[in-house]
Amino acid sequence: MDPAHDVVSAWTRIVHRLEEHVPAAARTLNPPATDAELGRLANALGRPLPGELEAWLRLNNGSTALDTRTPIPGGDRLDPHPDSRLLPGGEVFLDCASIAERHAQHLRIATDIGDEDWWPPAWIPVLAEADAHYGLLLDTGGRREGAAPVLFYSETDYAKVYAPSLGAVLTAVADMLEHGGGDSALTHGRYPSVQDGHLVWD
Repeated sequence: MDPAHDVVSAWTRIVHRLEEHVPAAARTLNPPATDAELGRLANALGRPLPGELEAWLRLNNGSTALDTRTPIPGGDRLDPHPDSRLLPGGEVFLDCASIAERHAQHLRIATDIGDEDWWPPAWIPVLAEADAHYGLLLDTGGRREGAAPVLFYSETDYAKVYAPSLGAVLTAVADMLEHGGGDSALTHGRYPSVQDGHLVWD
Protein backbone atom coordinates (compact mmCIF):
# COMPACT_ATOMS: atom_id res chain seq x y z
CA MET A 1 0.00 0.00 0.00
CA ASP A 2 1.17 3.53 -0.74
CA PRO A 3 2.39 5.15 2.53
CA ALA A 4 0.73 8.46 1.62
CA HIS A 5 -2.58 6.70 0.97
CA ASP A 6 -2.43 5.06 4.40
CA VAL A 7 -1.90 8.45 6.05
CA VAL A 8 -4.69 10.14 4.11
CA SER A 9 -7.13 7.32 4.86
CA ALA A 10 -6.35 7.24 8.59
CA TRP A 11 -6.26 11.01 9.06
CA THR A 12 -9.55 11.47 7.19
CA ARG A 13 -11.13 9.03 9.63
CA ILE A 14 -9.64 10.88 12.60
CA VAL A 15 -10.83 14.29 11.45
CA HIS A 16 -14.32 13.00 10.70
CA ARG A 17 -14.52 11.55 14.20
CA LEU A 18 -13.29 14.78 15.80
CA GLU A 19 -15.69 16.95 13.81
CA GLU A 20 -18.60 14.70 14.74
CA HIS A 21 -17.86 14.09 18.41
CA VAL A 22 -15.20 16.54 19.62
CA PRO A 23 -15.53 19.80 17.66
CA ALA A 24 -13.30 21.61 20.17
CA ALA A 25 -10.42 19.38 19.08
CA ALA A 26 -11.29 19.73 15.40
CA ARG A 27 -11.02 23.51 15.71
CA THR A 28 -7.31 23.20 16.55
CA LEU A 29 -6.57 21.93 13.04
CA ASN A 30 -5.01 24.37 10.61
CA PRO A 31 -6.05 24.58 6.96
CA PRO A 32 -4.00 22.56 4.48
CA ALA A 33 -0.37 23.58 3.98
CA THR A 34 0.25 25.59 0.84
CA ASP A 35 2.82 24.78 -1.83
CA ALA A 36 4.88 27.71 -0.55
CA GLU A 37 4.82 26.41 3.05
CA LEU A 38 5.78 22.93 1.93
CA GLY A 39 8.58 24.35 -0.22
CA ARG A 40 9.98 26.38 2.68
CA LEU A 41 9.89 23.29 4.89
CA ALA A 42 11.74 21.15 2.34
CA ASN A 43 14.37 23.88 1.97
CA ALA A 44 14.76 24.15 5.75
CA LEU A 45 15.18 20.37 6.07
CA GLY A 46 17.57 20.26 3.14
CA ARG A 47 15.76 17.31 1.59
CA PRO A 48 12.50 16.45 -0.19
CA LEU A 49 9.56 15.81 2.09
CA PRO A 50 8.54 12.18 2.57
CA GLY A 51 5.37 11.55 0.60
CA GLU A 52 3.40 10.55 3.67
CA LEU A 53 4.34 13.72 5.55
CA GLU A 54 3.52 15.95 2.59
CA ALA A 55 0.16 14.19 2.17
CA TRP A 56 -0.62 14.74 5.87
CA LEU A 57 0.32 18.41 5.81
CA ARG A 58 -1.74 18.92 2.64
CA LEU A 59 -4.78 17.81 4.66
CA ASN A 60 -4.04 19.91 7.77
CA ASN A 61 -0.96 21.96 8.51
CA GLY A 62 -0.71 20.82 12.13
CA SER A 63 -2.98 21.09 15.16
CA THR A 64 -1.68 24.51 16.19
CA ALA A 65 -4.55 26.74 15.04
CA LEU A 66 -5.46 27.86 18.58
CA ASP A 67 -1.91 27.93 19.96
CA THR A 68 -0.23 31.16 21.01
CA ARG A 69 3.36 32.34 21.18
CA THR A 70 4.99 34.03 24.15
CA PRO A 71 8.05 36.26 23.62
CA ILE A 72 11.16 34.97 25.40
CA PRO A 73 14.81 36.06 25.20
CA GLY A 74 16.13 35.14 21.78
CA GLY A 75 12.75 34.41 20.20
CA ASP A 76 9.40 33.09 21.32
CA ARG A 77 7.82 29.99 22.81
CA LEU A 78 4.88 28.07 21.39
CA ASP A 79 2.15 27.64 24.01
CA PRO A 80 -0.24 24.91 22.86
CA HIS A 81 -3.95 25.20 23.42
CA PRO A 82 -5.15 22.27 25.59
CA ASP A 83 -7.29 20.92 22.76
CA SER A 84 -4.35 20.87 20.32
CA ARG A 85 -2.90 17.81 22.10
CA LEU A 86 -4.81 15.41 19.87
CA LEU A 87 -2.59 12.36 20.17
CA PRO A 88 -2.55 9.78 22.98
CA GLY A 89 0.80 10.83 24.40
CA GLY A 90 -0.26 14.46 24.62
CA GLU A 91 1.68 15.41 21.50
CA VAL A 92 0.83 18.25 19.16
CA PHE A 93 0.72 17.65 15.40
CA LEU A 94 3.44 20.08 14.28
CA ASP A 95 2.86 22.55 11.46
CA CYS A 96 5.45 23.25 8.75
CA ALA A 97 7.08 26.14 10.59
CA SER A 98 7.27 24.20 13.86
CA ILE A 99 8.80 21.16 12.15
CA ALA A 100 11.50 23.33 10.59
CA GLU A 101 12.13 25.17 13.85
CA ARG A 102 12.47 22.01 15.93
CA HIS A 103 14.59 20.25 13.32
CA ALA A 104 17.06 23.15 13.31
CA GLN A 105 17.05 23.35 17.10
CA HIS A 106 17.76 19.65 17.53
CA LEU A 107 20.58 19.76 14.98
CA ARG A 108 22.17 22.66 16.89
CA ILE A 109 21.98 20.69 20.12
CA ALA A 110 23.57 17.65 18.44
CA THR A 111 26.41 19.88 17.25
CA ASP A 112 26.80 21.55 20.64
CA ILE A 113 27.10 18.23 22.48
CA GLY A 114 29.30 16.73 19.77
CA ASP A 115 27.02 13.75 19.16
CA GLU A 116 25.62 13.45 15.65
CA ASP A 117 23.71 10.31 16.62
CA TRP A 118 21.61 12.36 19.05
CA TRP A 119 19.76 13.94 16.09
CA PRO A 120 20.87 13.18 12.50
CA PRO A 121 19.75 15.52 9.68
CA ALA A 122 17.50 12.80 8.24
CA TRP A 123 15.23 12.83 11.30
CA ILE A 124 12.05 14.90 10.90
CA PRO A 125 9.94 15.66 14.01
CA VAL A 126 6.22 15.37 13.33
CA LEU A 127 4.50 14.99 16.72
CA ALA A 128 5.89 16.58 19.85
CA GLU A 129 5.29 17.77 23.37
CA ALA A 130 5.33 21.55 23.31
CA ASP A 131 7.64 22.08 26.26
CA ALA A 132 9.88 19.01 26.25
CA HIS A 133 12.16 16.95 24.02
CA TYR A 134 9.59 14.22 23.58
CA GLY A 135 7.63 12.95 20.61
CA LEU A 136 7.69 11.03 17.34
CA LEU A 137 9.86 11.53 14.27
CA LEU A 138 10.18 10.14 10.75
CA ASP A 139 13.56 8.54 10.06
CA THR A 140 14.22 9.26 6.38
CA GLY A 141 17.88 8.22 6.47
CA GLY A 142 18.77 5.53 4.00
CA ARG A 143 15.19 4.95 2.86
CA ARG A 144 14.99 3.90 -0.77
CA GLU A 145 11.30 3.09 -1.03
CA GLY A 146 8.27 2.47 1.11
CA ALA A 147 7.34 4.21 4.32
CA ALA A 148 9.75 5.93 6.65
CA PRO A 149 9.87 4.24 10.07
CA VAL A 150 8.62 6.22 13.06
CA LEU A 151 10.94 6.66 16.05
CA PHE A 152 10.08 7.71 19.59
CA TYR A 153 12.43 10.23 21.19
CA SER A 154 12.66 11.59 24.72
CA GLU A 155 14.86 13.65 27.03
CA THR A 156 16.45 10.64 28.67
CA ASP A 157 17.42 8.30 25.84
CA TYR A 158 18.33 7.97 22.19
CA ALA A 159 15.45 7.60 19.76
CA LYS A 160 14.02 4.10 19.35
CA VAL A 161 11.89 2.44 16.67
CA TYR A 162 8.23 2.95 17.51
CA ALA A 163 6.22 1.96 14.43
CA PRO A 164 6.85 0.86 10.84
CA SER A 165 5.14 3.92 9.40
CA LEU A 166 3.22 7.10 10.10
CA GLY A 167 0.19 5.42 8.57
CA ALA A 168 0.38 2.66 11.18
CA VAL A 169 0.40 5.19 14.02
CA LEU A 170 -2.53 7.19 12.66
CA THR A 171 -4.50 4.05 11.82
CA ALA A 172 -4.14 2.89 15.44
CA VAL A 173 -5.43 6.28 16.63
CA ALA A 174 -8.33 6.18 14.16
CA ASP A 175 -9.29 2.67 15.28
CA MET A 176 -9.29 3.78 18.92
CA LEU A 177 -11.38 6.86 18.23
CA GLU A 178 -13.95 4.93 16.22
CA HIS A 179 -14.48 1.89 18.40
CA GLY A 180 -12.01 1.87 21.28
CA GLY A 181 -10.04 -1.00 19.79
CA GLY A 182 -6.82 -1.34 17.89
CA ASP A 183 -3.14 -1.44 18.67
CA SER A 184 -2.96 0.33 22.01
CA ALA A 185 0.83 -0.09 21.98
CA LEU A 186 0.84 2.59 19.28
CA THR A 187 -1.49 4.77 21.32
CA HIS A 188 0.69 4.68 24.44
CA GLY A 189 -1.67 2.12 26.00
CA ARG A 190 -4.29 4.84 26.46
CA TYR A 191 -7.95 4.92 25.50
CA PRO A 192 -9.96 7.94 24.31
CA SER A 193 -13.03 9.51 25.87
CA VAL A 194 -14.85 12.82 25.62
CA GLN A 195 -15.07 14.74 28.88
CA ASP A 196 -16.82 18.12 29.04
CA GLY A 197 -16.48 18.43 25.29
CA HIS A 198 -12.74 17.72 25.23
CA LEU A 199 -10.79 14.73 23.95
CA VAL A 200 -9.05 12.91 26.78
CA TRP A 201 -6.74 9.91 26.56
CA ASP A 202 -6.70 7.84 29.76
